Amino acid sequence: MTIDLFISFFITGIALLSVLLYLLRVITRGKAVYERVEKQGGSRLFSKELMAMGYWCFEPLGHWCHRRGLSPNQITWISFVFGFIAALAVSFGYFGFGALCLLMAGWLDVLDGMVARLIGSNDPAGMVLDSSLDRYVDFIFLAGLVIYYRDSTLIMVIVLLAILGSFMISYSTAKAEAMQITPPRGSMKRSERLLYLIVACVLAPYSITYLETDWAFSPALGLPVLIVVCAIALLSNISAVQRLTSVALQARKNQNSAP
Repeated sequence: MTIDLFISFFITGIALLSVLLYLLRVITRGKAVYERVEKQGGSRLFSKELMAMGYWCFEPLGHWCHRRGLSPNQITWISFVFGFIAALAVSFGYFGFGALCLLMAGWLDVLDGMVARLIGSNDPAGMVLDSSLDRYVDFIFLAGLVIYYRDSTLIMVIVLLAILGSFMISYSTAKAEAMQITPPRGSMKRSERLLYLIVACVLAPYSITYLETDWAFSPALGLPVLIVVCAIALLSNISAVQRLTSVALQARKNQNSAP
């Protein structure tokens, strides 16, 4: 068994244990409810129940970070480091290790906001840092996949379209906020992309070891990763166009109704 496959087994086990513990919590105490989850809302690709389960799993570590005096900005930088390592890992085809590092990056990205709320911080500079480093992690991870798939022009183009769609989703949100317009929820927002990329990277070593052994591809495709990247490339760009169209129409409507 390769170390990459072992890491995937480990993450799978942790995920199953987390689901079982949350189900036990639901049975004994009901569903966990968080104001941030209710405010953000879910989507067809990432339900509120799944988001609430994630927050419930992360909450103890958030309190631990708070007790240890870690600042939100420190956690943000650590998250970035893990995101950078994840990108390096997938660029060399270590999808399991990449999944573990990307999971840590995503986990810490949730924790920095959680710790900020625990200490009552509303630092605008910290928000800018968090948002900026999130964009860098988004780019470098997908750039790592571009490097891995460098021998296939078609797959590289697909990954580049995924990068484009990811940034246009973020741009549409920023544009809507600047114009004080609420954009439609849409699909493939950052939390969704991150979740499905992690799941894909966890499944890739299974696919490479048990499914792709007789396939004449070098390097291995990592089929789950390729499927998710194709989905991001398609759905994120469709969602970005829908969101920008909605924002433009609402802005025109607001202008026409202004006195």
